[in-house]
Amino acid sequence: MSIGRVENKFGIKLDNQQLQAVNHLYGPALVLAGPGSGKTTVITARISHLILNCGVEPENILTLTFNKAARAEMEYRFKRVYGQDISRRVHFATLHSFCRRILRDYENRQGNRFRLIEGEEKVEENKRKIIKELYFQINNAKINDDELENLINAIGFIKNKMIKNIDHFESGIKNFSLIYKAYEEHKRSKYYIDFDDMLTYAYNILLKCPDILLYYRNRYSFIQVDEGQDLSKIQFEILKLLINPQKNNVFIVADDDQSIYGFRGAEPKYILQITQHFRGCKVLYLENNYRSTKNIVDISSMFIRENKHRFDKKHNTDNEKKHDPLIVEVKDYTMQLNYLVDKLKVHLKEGLSIAILYRNNLSSIVIADKLDRKDISFKVKQNKLLYFNHWIIQDVIAFFRFALDARDGEAFSRIYYKMNRYISKAMLEYALKGNGEKHIIDRILESDEVKPFQRIRFEELKKDFTILTKVTPVQALNYVKSSFNYFDYVKSYCENTGQSFDYLCRMYSILEAIAEECLTIQDFLKRLEDLKIMFDSPRDLKHKEGVTITTIHSSKGLEYDVVFMIDLREDEIPGANVVETAKQNNDYSVLEEERRLFYVGMTRAKEYIYLLCPGLKSAKSTFVIEVEKLVRNAAINEVGEGLIIKHKYFGEGVIVAVLECKSSQTLLEIDFKGVRRKLDVGVCIDNGLIEL
Repeated sequence: MSIGRVENKFGIKLDNQQLQAVNHLYGPALVLAGPGSGKTTVITARISHLILNCGVEPENILTLTFNKAARAEMEYRFKRVYGQDISRRVHFATLHSFCRRILRDYENRQGNRFRLIEGEEKVEENKRKIIKELYFQINNAKINDDELENLINAIGFIKNKMIKNIDHFESGIKNFSLIYKAYEEHKRSKYYIDFDDMLTYAYNILLKCPDILLYYRNRYSFIQVDEGQDLSKIQFEILKLLINPQKNNVFIVADDDQSIYGFRGAEPKYILQITQHFRGCKVLYLENNYRSTKNIVDISSMFIRENKHRFDKKHNTDNEKKHDPLIVEVKDYTMQLNYLVDKLKVHLKEGLSIAILYRNNLSSIVIADKLDRKDISFKVKQNKLLYFNHWIIQDVIAFFRFALDARDGEAFSRIYYKMNRYISKAMLEYALKGNGEKHIIDRILESDEVKPFQRIRFEELKKDFTILTKVTPVQALNYVKSSFNYFDYVKSYCENTGQSFDYLCRMYSILEAIAEECLTIQDFLKRLEDLKIMFDSPRDLKHKEGVTITTIHSSKGLEYDVVFMIDLREDEIPGANVVETAKQNNDYSVLEEERRLFYVGMTRAKEYIYLLCPGLKSAKSTFVIEVEKLVRNAAINEVGEGLIIKHKYFGEGVIVAVLECKSSQTLLEIDFKGVRRKLDVGVCIDNGLIEL
């Protein structure tokens, strides 16, 4: 059966580039698959071609993906189209689950069973608990959630990058190398492994056990890899070991323009240098975008070409032109939210699929709060949100709880030293042993430790807490920040630990945004609890046309009719000083990854893409400015005599002449129902004055 007959039999239609990829059977190949180019169709069609036309046994084909969702989707689509004709199982696996299988083979030989301390397996200890305890033992201090996340990520980064010299690794974490070594030793002693260990153990097993390596090389004569740009060093080395060197049948589908997991150790260089690793590797292209309108394809393609370290591609589409990327500048985050809600209502009525994308998980909180209050159906797609457990949030909750109940010793114990009121630990301990029905500050005043000048200050402190119960939550938050001198403590903490003060201010501003809709601090505390439950529990869409809110990272591989990219400020994406640092050090790797991330966000959109920029013009993202120029230039290139335009103030008109000026301006002479005007097309487009 030829591939043409496969197309006819199974009702699939492949373009010329897809056919070329599916017809590549033997030897190494890299398929550069642009957004919306049908890569899953190609991978599944190639499997069927190998089995039905080339006589390859299904069990000899291995297809590797990077997450469970991608594996399940690919297997489902394969079975849906080809399942009736190919009943024997084709192996689809995530890289991690495949490495776990290698580890199982080794366990069966050795007689020892490793226990996984991450995921669904139940053990008496888990990864986070172990690392927390080791941090405390080594540093004699508790680790907060943000620091714990950074520590876990740093350990994973080392494993994925195969870094040997731990002592010189810059993590910004106190005694990192000691914690890392203690963690590794703890696991070894108890036969524990985490997800990253699946990779390192599998790699070492394949190196040291020739019989296991030979088994897998003989078993899988054809290996396919999806999302090859996400390979880390350890994953790439495992892949090279698995491939039978006599056959070299590896088929990698990737897009170097969508490599966005540098923080996990992934690098596009393995794809860019593919011919150095696999001699004679054929490079194929899937450049036709079946997802997005021509406007989005053209602008996003020009945007990503600013990156220098990439394969050159000619993205195109047969889809018609519709809407240019719409750049929306608003005064602040509140106006951004209001604009978002108004547009969502419009597009939801149209029955369109919608996503709100952001760089930082923090952005999701205020959006979820607003959409929930407006009864707009939504789901939050993300792994974890540590916001509500963060110490600064817990501090604010403690301030408010103590204001409501002056006998709450737990709340007061959390904040007594964070108000610059010189309350000693001895005073606190004395108070906690006193009459539990009394105001804690009254109990402190009974202590011999209290000096006369302190009595006045403590009486004032009692009044301050009383004030909190009588003002709005927004006013109360401002009062905590200023009158309680809480931000003096926060600044001091940042100076001592190196944490970002601006980041903590952003966390506090989220509280202020939530508080705007609350009448009392009781309402505010209840709202925080409701939001925490909302984020801790899976939230399904009530209707098919609901809104997905997610990070740009988590949106990769997905598509929506309408995409809103929000919070597009320079300090958010590409990030504060990233552009300047790249120029100064002549190292553009970080900037290029941030550009790829922005590109991934844009290319999720099928029809509408909104780029929302809250704040001053000076805060606007470099990337938004670039897109703005591209949209402007594309519009200018389209103008010509006879084109009908609509002006915001002058109404409908016809272009009668296009005049080029020495200053690179393009002037249009337009006839507005008998009145001719000369207008600067660039100025008109920049200010949204004309529609072509």
